[in-house]
Amino acid sequence: MSNKKKILILIDWFAPGYKAGGPIQSCVNICRALHSEYELFVLTTDTDHGETTAYPEIIPNQWMVNTELGIPIFYAEKKTLTAGQIKKQVLAVNADAVYLNLLFSPYFAVYPLWLKLTGVIKSKVVMCPRGTLYESALSLKRYKKMPLLFLYKLMGIHKKVIFHATNEREKTAIQKYFPGSNIVIADNLPGIEQDVFETCNKDPGSLKCIFIARIVPIKNLLYVLELLKQVSQQVSLSIVGPAENEAYWMECKLVINQLPQNISVQYIGPKNKREIKELLQQHHLFLLPTTGENFGHAIFEAMLAGRPVLISDQTPWLQLAASSAGWDHPLSKPELFISTITQLAEADQQEFDKYATGAWQYAHSFINNPALTAPYKILFE
Repeated sequence: MSNKKKILILIDWFAPGYKAGGPIQSCVNICRALHSEYELFVLTTDTDHGETTAYPEIIPNQWMVNTELGIPIFYAEKKTLTAGQIKKQVLAVNADAVYLNLLFSPYFAVYPLWLKLTGVIKSKVVMCPRGTLYESALSLKRYKKMPLLFLYKLMGIHKKVIFHATNEREKTAIQKYFPGSNIVIADNLPGIEQDVFETCNKDPGSLKCIFIARIVPIKNLLYVLELLKQVSQQVSLSIVGPAENEAYWMECKLVINQLPQNISVQYIGPKNKREIKELLQQHHLFLLPTTGENFGHAIFEAMLAGRPVLISDQTPWLQLAASSAGWDHPLSKPELFISTITQLAEADQQEFDKYATGAWQYAHSFINNPALTAPYKILFE
């Protein structure tokens, strides 16, 4: 029998899913980093974000070992999922720590928090909001979220759990709504696989850009398109990700149709991690002027692949220019985004390689920081 402590991770979507973006990748990376020290279990659903068809390679409603990660995963059939099923599996694992993600998930956060409050779950409970307490996130469906936050506070749920903040900004957001909470800051764990640096051909006067994100207002694709109206160089933009908000996507398509002839746009749709890595190698610049990211796995994946990033200052990736890894500008200054796109479009091979290697080295230093996993031991011990 193993002497390792048991950790049960609850999350709506998990690998092989990828369409929910960062939360999936964050939990996969936790499993990769901690599986040698803890006995890990994952309770999730059998369906990717926004999909109705289950993953073809899994068997629902039973524990099965994921061969890549080497951990047991329970893929609950989404169509028949009940609170009773969640309760049954949580009690069956009998973990030393239950790790919850996304504060407003009905089955994987709200209900387990109720089980903790009522004493059904006796083990330690760790809650990671994953950016759901940022104002940019709370502005979406605020009428549903604010009453639930009030109820959480009224019940004193913050006195029953440990909050996992992934950065200082998230800690501040947690303290705003749950003052007096027990909060541990532990950076999101990145993917640790990095290929050797590879450049791509760069001619002055042209630029290949890529936008990788769900097509929703918070990711700010419309902002990108409006910027490109004011760029005179030959610029192409590849858009990668699911069009979740159809009305917003229609707005984007209207602007795409108004772009000048020197700007070309291609919508590629959602792609898995391997396909995204290949696409990044074919482009010069990753663009994401997001209104708020808790970590920004796509941003980091771009730097990991050796591609500079042009992002907003609403992510943890700040002061990138000092490392020649990219640029992080305030959204209130679109002229800075335009001048950066213009600068990189005019760059020759030597200048582009300076930023590309800068991004690769920035990511390389980050993943080789031995202190990254230490705060997780505080969370789970």
